[in-house]
Amino acid sequence: MSDDIVISVENISKAYRIWNDPSARLKAPVLAANAGLFPQDSALRQKLFAKAQSYYRDFYALKDISFQVRKGESMGIIGRNGSGKSTLLQIIAGTLQPTAGDVRVRGRVAALLELGSGFNPDFTGRENVYLNAAVLGLTRKQTDAKFDGIAAFADIGDFLDQPVKTYSSGMMMRLAFAVQTAVEPDILIVDEALSVGDAPFQAKCFARIHSLLDSGCSTLFVSHDIGTVRAFCKQAIWLSAGIAAAQGACNEVCGAYQNDCLRAMGMSLAETPVKEAAELTGSALSPANESLENSVQTILSQPRAEYEKSADLYRKGCQRVRIDNFFFLDSKGNRSSVIRWDEPVTAIYTLESTNGYNGHFQVSINIRTLQGVQLLSCSNLSHGLRLSIPPAGNAIVQLRTRLPLRADKYIVYAGIHLFPDDGLFETGTYDFTKAEASDLVGHAAYIEVAPQFNLGIYGPVQQNAVVTILGAVEACRSPRDAGVTPISP
Repeated sequence: MSDDIVISVENISKAYRIWNDPSARLKAPVLAANAGLFPQDSALRQKLFAKAQSYYRDFYALKDISFQVRKGESMGIIGRNGSGKSTLLQIIAGTLQPTAGDVRVRGRVAALLELGSGFNPDFTGRENVYLNAAVLGLTRKQTDAKFDGIAAFADIGDFLDQPVKTYSSGMMMRLAFAVQTAVEPDILIVDEALSVGDAPFQAKCFARIHSLLDSGCSTLFVSHDIGTVRAFCKQAIWLSAGIAAAQGACNEVCGAYQNDCLRAMGMSLAETPVKEAAELTGSALSPANESLENSVQTILSQPRAEYEKSADLYRKGCQRVRIDNFFFLDSKGNRSSVIRWDEPVTAIYTLESTNGYNGHFQVSINIRTLQGVQLLSCSNLSHGLRLSIPPAGNAIVQLRTRLPLRADKYIVYAGIHLFPDDGLFETGTYDFTKAEASDLVGHAAYIEVAPQFNLGIYGPVQQNAVVTILGAVEACRSPRDAGVTPISP
């Protein structure tokens, strides 16, 4: 096996014996044993073996699968339920033996397969961390050094010292992912494990996977979410009924799989009916519904615990002006994390400054998928406004925009840049060579765009457009009708 190949799968097959009935489990071995008593060319021997084989059939979960994964490469494995994806991963991870074929794996493997696999349900979370780390080859001293990072990433609080059997599926997934990725594996195997996590945790996991890929870790990724596979993988294999229906470049394989799924659904592209936006607070915050002074006080008193947790993990900048809180208002002025497609929304920034600030500024939001793919940016490109914050004071800035995104969950990054008085061009736009990144907060908020009925949104971003008919043109049925004389042969 070449030095840069970390996984080599050659003609892997996995068969399961399906018995006709419970008694067949006894009859078939007895007949096969008796057949073995006769010579090779005996007709009776052949008859007994044929009779034994009539009591069962072999079901192939996988048949003749071959591929290679190189160091630092990510391979996506897609397919419908029952296509053999999990079976293939278990064989590669070494928890299942193939019926035929050869698998060679080089390096430390961290596998997230069945939920809770590798955990002792009677041990506490802390004890399971040390148990799993030891299985993965870490000494106790090495685990001690990594433990605080594992606990912070899992973020399950006091449950860390409770038995794992008391955990929810999401808590178990948090701890398992934190342990498996903290050991700096050479190969990471993920089988739909992240589907049980909430949006903030999924986003944090995807960021960790990006980091592992950048460090040279190879990944096998199984997911029904084609967007996730496209985001992480350059190569993919599509399994159908245990065989490789297609393999190669990720976009091509995913496209073929999606077309097959659409055909199975009768090419139905209609989206689900609209859902009402979830209002996280009962009172509207817009000045139209209350006095400006009361509105400001209401905004300053909004909950910020979840924002602070993300800001502590994903904050960069010089902090001359800090984003103290960040959230969205829907078109009715209610604080909400769920909006409709292209609905007018307002991003609210509550800003603070220890030493005060008076000058030009730009606030921005950046919308990304949970996998970290950037989709949309919004900011004030230029205007005459100046931000004025007294020392140890606050200011509120609102950014009004629309988010023409298809139904899904998204991460929102929020930022503020500061500019000196000479930091504007003559046109009034900002000169970013003189910009100062004051506060850039990744994962500042998580939003969900609610599905809309039959809008025909096929891409990640669907911008509304104005269409004008300039004039009617009479259709021509033939060149002669159009006043063109055909050339005679």
